[in-house]
Amino acid sequence: MIRQAVRGIVILASIVLLLDVAIGQPSGSPDKVVIRDKDKKDGSTKTYEGTLKVGPGGFQLMSSDGKVLAVVSPADIVRVIPGDLVGVDRGDMLAQLALEDNKKTRKDYEKAVLGYKAMLDKAASAPPKTKQFLAFKKAQLSTKLLDESDDEEWAKLIDPTLKEWDDYLDAYKTGWEVWPAARTNARLYTELNKFKEAGKLWKQLAGKDYELPADLKLEATLQLIDAYIREGPAAYSSALKVAEDAAKTAASPALKDKLAIYTRAARVEANSSPEVLIAAVKEIEDKIAATKEPTVRAIGYGMIGELYLAAKRPRDAMWAFLWVETVYNQDKDEVLKAMVRLTQIFKAQMDDDHEKLYREKLRRFRQQL
Repeated sequence: MIRQAVRGIVILASIVLLLDVAIGQPSGSPDKVVIRDKDKKDGSTKTYEGTLKVGPGGFQLMSSDGKVLAVVSPADIVRVIPGDLVGVDRGDMLAQLALEDNKKTRKDYEKAVLGYKAMLDKAASAPPKTKQFLAFKKAQLSTKLLDESDDEEWAKLIDPTLKEWDDYLDAYKTGWEVWPAARTNARLYTELNKFKEAGKLWKQLAGKDYELPADLKLEATLQLIDAYIREGPAAYSSALKVAEDAAKTAASPALKDKLAIYTRAARVEANSSPEVLIAAVKEIEDKIAATKEPTVRAIGYGMIGELYLAAKRPRDAMWAFLWVETVYNQDKDEVLKAMVRLTQIFKAQMDDDHEKLYREKLRRFRQQL
């Protein structure tokens, strides 16, 4: 009996070893996670070996023995090189990542997208974690291809790229990939001026549909309020309710100021007269003057621009959005929204030269995101 038991253990160990060899990687190989070094201003990075976990306290890098190596912001994650990706040949994975490092042209992006598609097809029976990572990388590279495109090609690629992210977020509700996936998805809706669709996504992220830490749920709540207001006066009442609820637990001065601006903008009723809208503008200008925080001022000028648009004063809206683009431009999300609005304003005014200029600016700016 003992001999048979020992023989069984040896056979089982051999099977595990064969499986490891078959997928081309050692069992339990950790991920390599590259993080921006916040202590340095020169773009330096730190590389950790471990696993990214999402919990109430944030994005945590865990060692193989369960110790927390670091708590990181998703915005500081430069890249993740997977280690133990069951069902994928490690050589294929490393070759695919090397291809990304060498990407220079549209053809390189196209090749990278096809590479991940082939890996996904081969991994049909792989665990969800594997398929989630591969699907994320494929959608990410599809977006890079989109962002590199000229206007004509962009118009052809935007709908299938959006669908790819929509399908991804329908399929996966947890994991470190969810937040960057959602931000990209919402950004593409913003570029199409589809703030209603962006708002639906932010509402899901702020609620219980996705597993996210508290700070990201708060960020999703702010983006939800913003999307409601940019959707137009008919959605102001929805924005007001969310903003007032969020203000009850706001802690930091900057957060309170942002919510105060959103609340004042959203307090304008649908079908209000231009005089009522301009009165809100004046109050938000006072709130901008009372703070030195650039991200608060960016939101303030963004809301002023939206109120001027609602009041049918596009020229005044233009100047507000220009403040965001050229002066208070520390928040890339706010800059993108301002550029989108400026492009739309110049198109509506039939200012072909400035519309062309801002389409090109927008194309270049996408590549920084």
